[in-house]
Amino acid sequence: MSILRSALCAMGRHSGRWSYPGRRCEAERVCEECGRREEQTRHTWGQFASIAPGKCEQSRRCARCAATESRTVHDWGPWFYYEDEITTPQVHTCRRCHESERTAYTVR
Repeated sequence: MSILRSALCAMGRHSGRWSYPGRRCEAERVCEECGRREEQTRHTWGQFASIAPGKCEQSRRCARCAATESRTVHDWGPWFYYEDEITTPQVHTCRRCHESERTAYTVR
């Protein structure tokens, strides 16, 4: 084992190829230099897709283990002042699902 490679192993920078021993997404590798075994979860995610029309929730599925992950992506419109008063908050609305979001009260 070279001095450089042993220094890299001491810093946690191990070498070796990741492999998937089963059908799940738990990958493992054995360091070629020091023999240390590492495990890691590595999913093969597909593209995000809308759950239902007119909704902002999206999900995707792992091609290997069928695990799912979801997120919310809004299509926000422009900010507007909620009322004509001086200390009114600003509000914007999602063009797709019509959810609103406001700022704290501000002074114009």
